[in-house]
Amino acid sequence: MVREILAEAEHDRNVLHGLDADLQASLALSRATLRALAALSPLLNTAAEAALEEEATRAAERAAPQRTLDIVEEARLGLQHTPAEARIARALERVLVQAADALPLPAARVA
Repeated sequence: MVREILAEAEHDRNVLHGLDADLQASLALSRATLRALAALSPLLNTAAEAALEEEATRAAERAAPQRTLDIVEEARLGLQHTPAEARIARALERVLVQAADALPLPAARVA
């Protein structure tokens, strides 16, 4: 009987180890996707940061485990550590968007 219980416990441990590996791989892929999106555009970076902040808030509201909060915060901080070229490109894009927003709208043409 004890041997059967030990064998079942070992089986359960192996299953949990496999699930943990799958979860860690999923998290790694998600982080890589967020970083890739953030590098493409300042708008995407801002959207990714906002989504992560929202997820952090939701996790805190539902009293998620601290590890969950840590993972979300780690991903958010990772977005802030993009290469210098990407930061410069984002700053340029923001300035261009602000300049375009400041332009007067053309007068409507009456045909």
